[in-house]
Amino acid sequence: MLFPYEFREFQEEFLDFVRIGVHEGKVVLADAATGFGKTPLILAALIPEALRYNLRIFWIVRTGSETDRPIEELKVMRSVRNLKFFGFSFRGKRDMCLLLRDLRLSGEVSHEEASLICRTYRDRCPYRDGFERLKPDELDEIAAAPRLYTEILDFCAGLKACPYLVQVMLMEYAGILALNYNYVIDPKISNFMRRRVGFRDAILVVDEAHNLQKAAEELNSDRITSGTVERAIREAETLGDRDIAGFLDALKGYLQGFQKGVEGEEAVFPVEECAWRTAGGLEEFKWLCAEARRLGNRLRRQRLLEGKAPRSSLYHLGEFWIKVLDNLGVDGVILTASREGEALKVEFTDMRAGELLADLWREFRSCIFCSGTLKPLEAFAEIIGVEDYTGRVFPSPYSERNLATLITRGLSTRGEELSDEMASRYIEALEGFIAPLKVNLAVFTSSYRVQRKLLEKGLRELAERHGRRIYVEEQGLRGDEAREILEGFKASAFEERKGLLIAVMGGRFAEGADYPGPQLEAIFIVGIPFERPTVKTQLYIEYYQKLYGEDKGRFYAYTLPALKRASQAMGRALRSMEDRALLVLGDWRYRRYLELLPDYVQRTAKMVEGRREPLSAEILEAYKRIFKA
Repeated sequence: MLFPYEFREFQEEFLDFVRIGVHEGKVVLADAATGFGKTPLILAALIPEALRYNLRIFWIVRTGSETDRPIEELKVMRSVRNLKFFGFSFRGKRDMCLLLRDLRLSGEVSHEEASLICRTYRDRCPYRDGFERLKPDELDEIAAAPRLYTEILDFCAGLKACPYLVQVMLMEYAGILALNYNYVIDPKISNFMRRRVGFRDAILVVDEAHNLQKAAEELNSDRITSGTVERAIREAETLGDRDIAGFLDALKGYLQGFQKGVEGEEAVFPVEECAWRTAGGLEEFKWLCAEARRLGNRLRRQRLLEGKAPRSSLYHLGEFWIKVLDNLGVDGVILTASREGEALKVEFTDMRAGELLADLWREFRSCIFCSGTLKPLEAFAEIIGVEDYTGRVFPSPYSERNLATLITRGLSTRGEELSDEMASRYIEALEGFIAPLKVNLAVFTSSYRVQRKLLEKGLRELAERHGRRIYVEEQGLRGDEAREILEGFKASAFEERKGLLIAVMGGRFAEGADYPGPQLEAIFIVGIPFERPTVKTQLYIEYYQKLYGEDKGRFYAYTLPALKRASQAMGRALRSMEDRALLVLGDWRYRRYLELLPDYVQRTAKMVEGRREPLSAEILEAYKRIFKA
């Protein structure tokens, strides 16, 4: 009765499936396509249960920007169904600190650095004083309706009160909290949530749950470069600590020597050898790293007092190596080194997703994992450490009248490098894709490497020749740059000169970003985004084979993640029943993996030639049918 829209096909079944599973206290796995309406359906299923048994709902998402979505639907329910149920989107100190604005540090600090600033200014922060002066009726006013984090931020700015502390206070009122994954899955942060509100009397919703495996692995992972060491040396010299500067100089020399001896692009990094060569042993190495961290922390506080971002390479370097040494010999944790331009990158990777997460799900009364790319469900459950669950894959609602999928023969990114000949074939096929279409287009490539190759072969010039505005997702793009590109591309849908987005599968534009209606109506997928066969990739596969067996381990570690990334990219043009989409899967191997792709791809897939003229004719025919041109 809370669902605020008219039911479409399969939606009532979805709502009942979730409602019954949660009522019985089960773990629920629900796979339904993008645009199915999962968010309002799950809310409509859970809120009566939460009200009846006095439960709280934790709704966790991969990125902070996605936390607003369930609260926006809650607002609709309040308006349409007169629902009295409070919830808000929760953001961390970096996003909610008004003092950072005053110090002109907004956007320049990490979450950890924002916490350091908060602790440092604790006794002299005017916004903390403003929070302590808040009256009960002012808090009641905020909690009178569901709130987006920006509403809380603006409200508190008017009262000159700390928005972060107001959020913490509002937790006591909230029936639903929309949060970043880390507030639940990261042990360093989740204890705060346990103390404040607890997990036992709560329902957990994991949105876009296909991201969990990667998110869990990123929790403990970290990296440094030889540049980090050089900056740390300068910091140690500035602080006058010759012992640490000497140690770091020895470390720099070891990294330079190691870099020269690396065969290929990547190698396992020998921690113990490095420790003996630079410090005379593991214990001495760890002590010197702890000293570097202590010095770096002193420098961070000094920079804070000078009104600068509290950043220190000494601190980061010490933290990194202590983490490495604390996990030395742990199965599923690896340390690799690779070239990054002229520098050497040393990367710490924790692959233990299932092991890290398995006990967490048992803390909640019930858990719901939802996404458009969960299948096969048994594989997803095993990877994230769920043993007993009820699961279902729901058909997508998209009409074949509005959709076409073409799989090309003769094109593939198979192999370690994209050859000049194959790159030229892709350029020819892409002209057959771009030339006949008068809508916003996207080209999603399997990697930045492939993207660069196509740009070198003339993709940009080809698109401009056909009157396109070009928007490229380059590697290392800053958040503000990405927003500007995305906004420009979306706006071009309503201009005479349409846009072409050139981005990477697995990147920020191919997952998480929405392109409703005319903002994106045709997609060319270049290749399958398999990981390159590096040392790290092989170690990853070997670890999963040890856990799950040879065939299943390779499938879980290598094949399945790539097809999920591709499926996410394919779904960007489909956000509602009215959306129209033309998909070109530019790699013949997709035919082999059809059962792992969305059902709307399986229903509409047609094999075609990847050469310009026959492909252009097929695209034009599909275009006329879909867009009624």
